[in-house]
Amino acid sequence: MTRHFLSRRRMLGGAAGAGAALVAGSAAGAASAAGAPAPDPYQLKLPHQIEAETLIDYLRMRPWSEGANRYKTAGQFPDENSAVTWGAPGHPEQFSALAQCSSFLTLVLQRAYGTGTAYGWATRDYFSEHFKTEPGKFYPTAEKFREGFANAPLIPHFTGVTKPVNLRPGDLVAFDYDADATTKPYTGHIVMIRQRKGTWASAVDGQVGEGVVPYVFEIIDCTSDPHGSPAASASAEATYRAFPDTRIEEASDGASGWTEHNGAGYGHIVFYGDPVTKLFAGYRWSVNSSTPRKVADRPIAAARVHLTG
Repeated sequence: MTRHFLSRRRMLGGAAGAGAALVAGSAAGAASAAGAPAPDPYQLKLPHQIEAETLIDYLRMRPWSEGANRYKTAGQFPDENSAVTWGAPGHPEQFSALAQCSSFLTLVLQRAYGTGTAYGWATRDYFSEHFKTEPGKFYPTAEKFREGFANAPLIPHFTGVTKPVNLRPGDLVAFDYDADATTKPYTGHIVMIRQRKGTWASAVDGQVGEGVVPYVFEIIDCTSDPHGSPAASASAEATYRAFPDTRIEEASDGASGWTEHNGAGYGHIVFYGDPVTKLFAGYRWSVNSSTPRKVADRPIAAARVHLTG
């Protein structure tokens, strides 16, 4: 856990500066939304999103000090496998998570569509066959999910989503950390879309390409690195408050400070769309991150779960 502190002067200065930026960002989001299909105000929430949110919402009721929600950092838990437990309604003490990004979402899919459900397809054999789980492993890596999503027509129960503007709640997005090699100990990252929040322009967008569209999404994931850094600069806090992460805890003792945790939660990420093709052009880990990544360097692929077929 990492704790950062802000002075009152920096905090107030940042809030004022980012207030103007929020107005500009909201306008940009409204403009971009005009070119997209009108969303269904009562869009169906798919089972895997329901299960993920149920887990996270109950975990949020438990104090971080209980250690019920943790990221399975490489090398720290040599004798423990990834495990996610859904308890009984009204019993937050029965919910827990120890996982990495890909094992977390695999377990969510198994919970929603695996053995004993009305669907029955999300089994260990299914993931091994279609997402090439490595020998001796229980779950595909983020890299293998990305490869599978890139070939979604060949994967039962999934269809590809090639443009960030078309992402819907429940869609899964995976990216590699290296286009040419398998990185260790982590190959990449995978998230679930929870909601699209419009667009948010940044001075660093040009590093991805001229005219790229920065779509902001609220996401569900399991990570060791929360999405956002409220103490990064004088203006970072107000921006962060507009796009927060449930794993970053504000001090409750009257002090100005933040504590970063890891595990499953909600956060915000930026996916860039190409201005011409609308295809994925890159991503940025958080709205106030200064390091965007190009899709040529870190390949991205997304897919949507189908309840039938």
